[in-house]
Formats: sequence, structure tokens, C-alpha cells
Amino acid sequence: MAVAIAVGMVKLIAISLFLAACGVDPGTGGGSGSGSGSGSDMDGFTTLVSSDWTLPASTEEYLCVRLTVQTDTYISAIKPISPPGTHHSVLMAGPSDGKMDGTTQCDSTLSQPSIYASGVGTDELDLPDGVAIHLTPGEQILLNLHLFNATDSEMTGTSGIQIVQVDASAVEHVAGVLLAGKAKGLVVPPMASTQTGTCTTPDGMTMFAAAPHMHLLGTYMTATYTPPGGQPQTMIDQSYSFDAQKYVMQTPEVVTQAGGQFTINCTYFNPTPDDVLFGESTTDEMCFALTMVYPVQPSDECTK
Repeated sequence: MAVAIAVGMVKLIAISLFLAACGVDPGTGGGSGSGSGSGSDMDGFTTLVSSDWTLPASTEEYLCVRLTVQTDTYISAIKPISPPGTHHSVLMAGPSDGKMDGTTQCDSTLSQPSIYASGVGTDELDLPDGVAIHLTPGEQILLNLHLFNATDSEMTGTSGIQIVQVDASAVEHVAGVLLAGKAKGLVVPPMASTQTGTCTTPDGMTMFAAAPHMHLLGTYMTATYTPPGGQPQTMIDQSYSFDAQKYVMQTPEVVTQAGGQFTINCTYFNPTPDDVLFGESTTDEMCFALTMVYPVQPSDECTK
């Protein structure tokens, strides 16, 4: 691990030099560092789940924060609590994996169905009218936090998820997140390159928001959906900033057809002499469109 971090820091220094040149408590609180229901802020958001953390200089780690849902909860708006050091977060919900509520060290394994994901700079996501993320009593929330400290000083913070709730009578569709892009075989060679991930969609899935997720080498992303025999529909077409991974609302929403193609193009500039591969570390690379959909129809094909 120490060797990996050291190598990563060398990459990060090279990249940095290049850039410089160019309402209802749904769970039971677990005490400080692992809990929910901390009250609403001025925007009506309430903390769903969060954890305090401390990260030594030049290190990274994963934390898993578990919380059992106590009340039926419909979420109409959601936003991450992401102080510096929070690389990304994935919120999952499903049957308990047999582990107690609270915060533990873990890895990047996504063991439950994903219902929301965020990167650096992701802001508030307001779901369309009639659409909500649903948590049911007895489910266990699992928040997977990736923390990364690229500084030479210790960092501390509190990371988590805040929500706004809506009455069940206002909900017609239940939403979740689809991770679409390229993972297996992703290689970013020196200088400029574009990597592409494509998946085949099911019928009747509505895609209403998408956010780009790459790491420090990403410069541009396009995401398009092409129905069978039809023309590509652009969902994302913009320059990429690691510090501003914001959801793009789809107007109109994109409704998939069986056999349609969802294509993610990620463009990079790698100032180092070495290939950079897919990986969880900030000094590795990724190519994903974090896509909010309803109904939830997760497909592993979208991450290959």
C-alpha cells in the first residue's frame, strides 16, 4: 500500500505541475461519526447518513457507513456532504449484509444496489416531479466513501448524504443510478486520447440526469443515446473538470428502447510518459456517466 501511494503521489505531482502550467429520521444514529437525523438546514435538507473521518498525509482509504432504515422514506432531492478529501461516494440500499450499523474500513466493492453516486463538486440533485428514491424499513443503507489526501498534512472532515423527503402519494416512479461507461480494459496512454464505453439498453428505462466522472486526466466527455435505427441523442457534451462533476438534467428525458446504444466517450490528456489504467485511486482513471434512471434496471453491461 505504501508503494502504491508513493507511486500515486509521483503521478499526482506530475499532473499538478502540468495543470499549473496550463425531515424524518430514516435510521438510528450511531453516535458521533456514524448517524443521521441531524436536523434540517435552511434549504430543507436533512442528513440521512454521515461519518467523521481523519486521513493522514499522502494516503487514501475507503469507509463503509451502514445504517438500518426505520421508516418508509421517499427522497425528492439529494446532495452529498463532500468536504475536501472526499473523492467520491456511492449510496446503496438493500438487505443487510450481516454487518452492524456504523463506520468501518472497507474497499470499493458495491455489494448492494446503487441508488445515488457523486464525485467532486457534485451539487444538489432535484428529482423530477413524481420521481423519488425509495428506502423501506428494514433495509440497510450502505454509503461507500472514497477518501484521498494528496496533501502533506493530516485532513479531517465529515462526509455523507443529505435529503429532502416527499409524501408517498406524490410518487409515481422509483429512481436509482446506473454506472455507464468503460471500466474493463481502460488504458490512458501518454498525451491526448479518447476512450469509449458502450452498452445496450433495455426497453422503457427513463434517463433523467447524468454526471461525468473521470479523474485528474479527464478533459472532455460526451454521452449519447442512440435508439435502434434512430439518431444519437446528446446527453453530455462538455469540457470536464475534476472539481465540478455536476448532474446535467435531461430535457426532454431520454426513454430507452430495447437494443438501443448508450455510448460514453472520455477524452484525456496524460502528461506523464506512462500508461494510466482503470482504478479507484485518484491517480488512476475512470470513465463513467453517473446516470439517474427510473425504473431501476441495473445492467453490468454498462460498465464493461
